[in-house]
Amino acid sequence: MSSCFISDLHLDHKREDIKKAFFKFLESEASEFKNLYILGDLFEVWIGDDFEDKFSNEVISELKKFSLKDKNIFIMHGNRDFLLGKKFAEKCGAKLISDPLILDNEKKRIMLSHGDTFCTDDLEYQSFKEEVRNEKWQEEFLSKDLKDREEIAKNLRKESSMKNSKKEDYLMDVNKSQVEKIAQENEIEILIHGHVHRPKIHNEIFGQRIVLGDWDKKYWFISLVGEKVNLHSGEIT
Repeated sequence: MSSCFISDLHLDHKREDIKKAFFKFLESEASEFKNLYILGDLFEVWIGDDFEDKFSNEVISELKKFSLKDKNIFIMHGNRDFLLGKKFAEKCGAKLISDPLILDNEKKRIMLSHGDTFCTDDLEYQSFKEEVRNEKWQEEFLSKDLKDREEIAKNLRKESSMKNSKKEDYLMDVNKSQVEKIAQENEIEILIHGHVHRPKIHNEIFGQRIVLGDWDKKYWFISLVGEKVNLHSGEIT
């Protein structure tokens, strides 16, 4: 069964060009595949399924339209949109999936991940992730009114951007020892992930590690047909 994989679109009302490129992708390249896997950070920020605006409703509508063409949509949480919930998935005709997720594809075992799990050198980020993925933190955040949540999210993005601009380059990438450890423990041959915004096919000890790029000047996707896996890109105009 054919599948395609995308991540790190960071959809935001300030980038209409990326939104339009995504809608075009759903109608063109993605339509050639039975399964669409979105491996995190579909949105730049998500403050809860009770939030609605014209932009998010357009995205939901296009995903739903895609699902009604007898397509399967699978959505994984990223570091930006980890509050996407079941209500959002139901509106899209999608299913939320765990991180990591292992696919048994014929003779190959393929692991899917957003990718931030492997960035273990960035201790500050991992500590922050542990805090915000805590059920109690999320319950308290979602209990606040939407305006307060928007302001908190805005401040967190600003703080994150400032910190990242000062971090050493290696902290923003995966730890190869951690990748190899997890790959060997799970006996996988292919790892597909995003997050680090460094699209490339790496030949590792266990097999291939294929990294998706973020959608900015280009859009990126990975195709899986039978046992053939390829990384693709195109211009965003």
